Amino acid sequence: MSLAAGDTPDVIDSRDLIALLEELEAMDDEPDALDDDELETRDEIRELAEQGITDWIYGATLIRDDYFERYAQEVASDIGAIDKEAGWPLAHIDWEAAADALKRYYMQVSYLGVDYWARA
Repeated sequence: MSLAAGDTPDVIDSRDLIALLEELEAMDDEPDALDDDELETRDEIRELAEQGITDWIYGATLIRDDYFERYAQEVASDIGAIDKEAGWPLAHIDWEAAADALKRYYMQVSYLGVDYWARA
């Protein structure tokens, strides 16, 4: 999975970012080995690592802001709160409000200029 500048996946596992950071830091010793995008990516991952995201080293999930509503629906289905096959009441749930309520357990972070949500 490429997680460099320009890529904005819906969901990122922090372990993928940690692995990418290790790759980039391994190249740090080589003169001119990293281009501007790689330097930006390295610096952004370092900043994320210092923000106190729960379970960062064990696999924190970062959810892109514009995907969070869909993520809330998936969480509700995964925990058995809804039956994803049911038409009612599923079609009448205010998912925007549900996602906003779920966000109180998350913190907003930025990665390469894109807003994500991660467990606080």
